[in-house]
Amino acid sequence: MTSILQQYGWQHYCQKHANNLTEDTIGRIKSVNKTNYEVVTSTGIISGETTGQLLYSSTKEALPHTGDWVQIMPYETSCIITSVMERYSELGRKEAGRKTDKQLFAANIDLAFIVQGLDQDYNPRRLERMVTVLNDAGIETIILLNKADISTEVADKTTEISHNLPNTRVMLISALLNEGVEAIVKLMIPEHTYIMIGSSGAGKSTLLNSLMGAQMQKTNTISDAVGKGRHTTTNRELFALPNGSLMIDTAGVREFGLAMSEVNAVELTFSEIQQLTVQCRFQDCTHTDEPDCAVLKALESGQLQYDLYESYLKLRKEAEHYSATQQDKKRKGKDLSRLVRDMKRQNMKKRY
Repeated sequence: MTSILQQYGWQHYCQKHANNLTEDTIGRIKSVNKTNYEVVTSTGIISGETTGQLLYSSTKEALPHTGDWVQIMPYETSCIITSVMERYSELGRKEAGRKTDKQLFAANIDLAFIVQGLDQDYNPRRLERMVTVLNDAGIETIILLNKADISTEVADKTTEISHNLPNTRVMLISALLNEGVEAIVKLMIPEHTYIMIGSSGAGKSTLLNSLMGAQMQKTNTISDAVGKGRHTTTNRELFALPNGSLMIDTAGVREFGLAMSEVNAVELTFSEIQQLTVQCRFQDCTHTDEPDCAVLKALESGQLQYDLYESYLKLRKEAEHYSATQQDKKRKGKDLSRLVRDMKRQNMKKRY
């Protein structure tokens, strides 16, 4: 008989990170509400809290997030979370505003579905941004263009996305009418973890209900005037689907700041531009004003669309800024550590 932990992907995780832990000492984070956690354990789904040491000695990133595997100390109908196990993937964004800290969404994800409606929600630039973040995280991505039943520009929009993002699969669905949902289910592998991201009103909750075959999440209607939906999903939660796979549903996301470890992820997203860059005269070409720039030549001839070029420059600049900021933080952290060590040495000398 398959245990509940196996249903939530334990064997799949062990294939990536071998360990000798017993099932009664591990759990998986199903949902997070500030410092309170819903944890899947060998005895069922129970509440959990972190140890004080884990809570106060960890960065926000290092704390448990939805999808994390954790070590626990069971206690009657609850548990204490003692540590977060190694992640094989994680998805996050830069915090809103001027902060440069990374806000983590979820962990241990095998594939991401970007859900975008073919109504007023349709935004190619937002898709490019989300795909770039997922490329950086090393997470395979499929774009789901929802509400295909109400759009009169399905072919044009599908062609546009397929041209701009040729390395990313695009699927047409209508979650409300249950059209295209069966094709999604066939792609999903038991014990593998998937995540849905997209703005409010894109149809994520409706799609989850279709995948579950039940009303798991509330859905809200969309205003015809502005084409925007309210946040139906209020947090991130891990669901076990009838076909044996797992889905993390997330609240609506409009602002998706880049918090990237590799600027090269931008090049991977814009493969059309990447192919042109090898023809540039200079290896460090910025594709803005250099002579013999293949990208600028393609732009001038009409081979490259200006909107795509502008999006590429914007995301690359943002990624470079974030990378430089993080390097500066590391440098300041090392300087502070060195200062503390020097002060300790001085104090020791004064004692003796």
